[in-house]
Amino acid sequence: MAKKSTRSKSARAARASTSPVFVMVHGGGSFPDDWHEPLVQAIERELGHSFDYLAVYYADITNRVMMRAMETPEEWKFKNALEREFQKSFEAARTSPTISRKRATRLVGLTPLGQFASITHELAGYFFDAKVRAQIQKRLIEKLDQAKDRPIILASLSLGTVVCFDVLKRLARRYHIALWFTTGSPIAKLRRIGHYDDTLGAITTRNVEQWYNIYDTTDWIADPLGPSFPRPGYRLHDIFVNVAGDPIGSHDYFKNHETIQMFANTIRSLTDTLHANDF
Repeated sequence: MAKKSTRSKSARAARASTSPVFVMVHGGGSFPDDWHEPLVQAIERELGHSFDYLAVYYADITNRVMMRAMETPEEWKFKNALEREFQKSFEAARTSPTISRKRATRLVGLTPLGQFASITHELAGYFFDAKVRAQIQKRLIEKLDQAKDRPIILASLSLGTVVCFDVLKRLARRYHIALWFTTGSPIAKLRRIGHYDDTLGAITTRNVEQWYNIYDTTDWIADPLGPSFPRPGYRLHDIFVNVAGDPIGSHDYFKNHETIQMFANTIRSLTDTLHANDF
């Protein structure tokens, strides 16, 4: 009996060591340090059980970014170009055929100019302040290092997709990223204004097995990413979800049921596959 118990404990330990870890990264703006709890609860409802996760928190750093002044002509040029991209996307979303004429008319004058400025200021703070960028990236790296011996499902939102992109381009070889979700990502806009080129660095199928980019066509921040990175041998998958019917509310992917289902299904599928391989 003792031997059987020992074998059983060893099997459970082996399964735990090979179970995936779900690493969550929030977007820009104000978030509490327990920001992840509603998302965890929503995924658990889909799964019917708990799962292993790590949450990355950096809003305390970006809150300080909002207090910094614009410093250089290069930063001003960056912010101006990015705001224009946001404005074009908002107008395209507002006049989309998926929005009724009555609703489109009501959206006139609701263009979130303050949000454009806030997001571009936050992104500029991340890109043009090396200390801020290093502090934010350190938060992500610390969590990825905690999970480095296990398969990782990485889910990122908005500014968080940019942070993940920059870290993975350099350090993806250190980890086993089974699947990376980008949601509401501004990376394509950053590519269009010349901030990024089409290189992916260490983001290869060996290090990041799959990349799913989730976007809503009425989200003025997000775009498909596949056309921005036409790399031979690495295909990222753009997936449309209907978060909301207009550009005012279409950026909240971590509360979108279809997105949460994708997270849960990925956790379930990868867990089942890994455990089946243990026997």
